[in-house]
Amino acid sequence: MTRAVYRFVKYTTRQDPTVEPEYSAECVAGDEQPCGASSGTHAHPTDVEDWMEAHLKETRHRHFRRRIDDFAEFVPTDELPDELPSELPGDLEPAKVNRVTP
Repeated sequence: MTRAVYRFVKYTTRQDPTVEPEYSAECVAGDEQPCGASSGTHAHPTDVEDWMEAHLKETRHRHFRRRIDDFAEFVPTDELPDELPSELPGDLEPAKVNRVTP
């Protein structure tokens, strides 16, 4: 008979510090159908807000769906530092991400 010992580890989720969040917006204004115009994916929210403002000026559309996509990782709670570092360690390998562009 084979015996096994299981160790249960508590995990927590956090934003993956190796990948920047992505921001985008889509125009949902329209009478019959939504406009559907898209800002595309940007690295900073102000780029999306600038696109929304330009779209408003061009079309007078005022309703948008905004998205903020970030990446998460599970980390064992006993490995979490008391305070997160301000910079990533040099030997840290970034997450492998295939970004989808609209």
